[in-house]
Amino acid sequence: MRFEEIDAQTLDQIGTPEDNAKARLLVENHQVKHGYRLPDRLRGLVVDEQPFRVEVRIKDDQLTYVCACPQEEGEALCTHVLALLRAWNQEPEKFLNQAELKERLKKYSKRELVDIILDMADRVDAARGILKEEDQGLDDILESIDRVMEEVVDEAASLAEAEVKLKRSQARADRLAQSGRLAEARSIYFYLLDNILSLEEKFKKEKLFSPDLKKELFEEYCQFIHEDRHLEKELVQQEIEQLESRTPISLGEMDLSEVKRELALPG
Repeated sequence: MRFEEIDAQTLDQIGTPEDNAKARLLVENHQVKHGYRLPDRLRGLVVDEQPFRVEVRIKDDQLTYVCACPQEEGEALCTHVLALLRAWNQEPEKFLNQAELKERLKKYSKRELVDIILDMADRVDAARGILKEEDQGLDDILESIDRVMEEVVDEAASLAEAEVKLKRSQARADRLAQSGRLAEARSIYFYLLDNILSLEEKFKKEKLFSPDLKKELFEEYCQFIHEDRHLEKELVQQEIEQLESRTPISLGEMDLSEVKRELALPG
């Protein structure tokens, strides 16, 4: 199954009549804010009294999804997922192709990119909020991660909302790395990984968070270790020992043996 093969008739079959009727209204009333089209997924924002972030994937010829609404994964498709798919079916051209967008942005000069960002800040409140966060130091970023984890434990935020916030911390770490502050960037990646694994261990759920998110964090963490010419080996050894102390079910496919060999660490 491909997203291009999903038509209105298919959606009528995979959703209940009531949910499909609500989904149609959300699309007709322009409450689906189109997002990104990636090779294996669609992302968007559906406003239904409050905004819900939605992600739909095709894996092994099956639809899987994450929505910030109360409806749990595994139940019938919620109206927000159906609305996102209907919006895609009707106007796929409004979904930004993330790979193409990245290639297009690479062609702009630094000055042009700054102008684009400033223009976005004038138009979008959320963009101004993100720009204000740029001055956060390492401690502030780590505290923001703590708050997200507390929201998950207290069920004050959905996992989808939590992942969006964690990705913001990840983006800040990337900007620190780009400015040469690799040690701080690595610390943030380690802190993200360790907190995610800790929660999965606590709830005994291997896939509490997106496997793709964990894989990306792990790969970048290892890359920062490799690139840092002033690496504090003792500190990294403590981080690795901390990660390895997690149960196998939470660690999943994360293999730190190559990093340990590179740093000549025991084990």
